[in-house]
Amino acid sequence: MDADNTQLEKVKFEWIEGKEATPELYTNYIHTSWTLYDVSLLLGQLVPAGKELNEGFRVEKRGVVTMAWPQAKALRDTLTAVVASYEKENGEINPIKLPPVPTPSKPSIT
Repeated sequence: MDADNTQLEKVKFEWIEGKEATPELYTNYIHTSWTLYDVSLLLGQLVPAGKELNEGFRVEKRGVVTMAWPQAKALRDTLTAVVASYEKENGEINPIKLPPVPTPSKPSIT
């Protein structure tokens, strides 16, 4: 560990409320983009495209998080540790599979 990291570990950071309300976002769909300096996560939520079952889904934009690459790497490491801890207690997380869209049956004429 180098001297800069040792100094940083001694600094205590206090979380305080900002002047504006902090938004709380839910996402189940993420799109990424990046530059040489930072990475952005476009957060969205899959929502039904219409009232009918077979109309599919759209992604409703919820927000964007942009961070420097070192912070993105720290986020990766944090998420890796959190997921590993969750799976140790609860079992492996598997992708969710949606059931096929049902087709309405046609009334039979007798």
